[in-house]
Amino acid sequence: MPRDDRSAPHSIPVGDPRRDVAVRIRQAMTAFAAGDALGVPWEGRGPERIDPERVVRLPVPDRGWPRGSTSDDTAQMVLVARCLADTGGRPTSLEFLTRLAEAAPAVRGLGPTTRHALAHFHATGEPPVPSAGDRPTNGAAMRAAPIGWAVPPDRPALRRRLCEVVSAATHRAPAAVAAACVIAAMASHAVEGESVPAVLEVAADEARWADGIPEPADAVMDSRGDGVTAGGHRTPADAATGAVTQAAMEAVVDAAHGRWTPPSEGVSLDAAETVAAVVHVMREAPTLAAALPYAVSLGGDTDTVAALVGGVLGAREPEGVAALGWLGLVDLGEYPGLPDLAARLAALRMAPPPGVTPE
Repeated sequence: MPRDDRSAPHSIPVGDPRRDVAVRIRQAMTAFAAGDALGVPWEGRGPERIDPERVVRLPVPDRGWPRGSTSDDTAQMVLVARCLADTGGRPTSLEFLTRLAEAAPAVRGLGPTTRHALAHFHATGEPPVPSAGDRPTNGAAMRAAPIGWAVPPDRPALRRRLCEVVSAATHRAPAAVAAACVIAAMASHAVEGESVPAVLEVAADEARWADGIPEPADAVMDSRGDGVTAGGHRTPADAATGAVTQAAMEAVVDAAHGRWTPPSEGVSLDAAETVAAVVHVMREAPTLAAALPYAVSLGGDTDTVAALVGGVLGAREPEGVAALGWLGLVDLGEYPGLPDLAARLAALRMAPPPGVTPE
């Protein structure tokens, strides 16, 4: 990296290995927001109603939002990143939910499961409790990328536990948590600069691991940072729940291996379908410049799919972010502190595990 790179976080000295990691994370954040903004004008439309030539012009959204604006995807991504940084990588579900509730009035486009969780929190002061009717929507997956950016690939147990903690603030369905784990795993490996085929295999492996994930308990990070304590004994998911989660995660595995076809009506709010779409896009269009418009072309939840694609590919291809010819149309004015936030996540990622003394 050139010494005069003005995009690098100034809080990290030149020559410090965290500097490259911080730049990757900062560019991943920018690409995430760019994908979000690219998809916002087209959200909810079927693929046949999306004009590929107009996508990169970022037309004014028809819901009255400013041109180039981002949605709850970027807002929640930044909230998770700040929560990780402020807690030293040891958040609780209640801590994140409290922050989300404070920010919610200014957040555009919160989804149905998140709104339900916020209503429960305002009424009780507590996160939602698990129930058989929990919907596996994609709100947990949409905000999981910072966990992967902040945790290196060689600490999968910590990464998964953080996904469980942050997901449980609003999303209790096992398939929703499993989808978040897949996104975090992809983001973690992308920061290492791994190839797209390697990242896709990571997604498939994580989906296979996650297909038996239990109901989340009321988890908090313990004092060591690599453990979870819970309010009660954690029991395995029952057979029916496990079968549903396994079937959902099979879509992600199929997408990684080219066996998944996007829905003709567009990508829904379903968590596994959303992650399968992200994986499909990266397989079919492995460069950032091609992947973001292609993600939008699938229709449906266009902003979430494109944002997540940006959050992964922006980390592994940071030089491609500045090359996006339409990036200047994206409104990042709400998030002026991304370079320093990226530096703080890089510091978490490169900190030695508890009990290990750096040489």
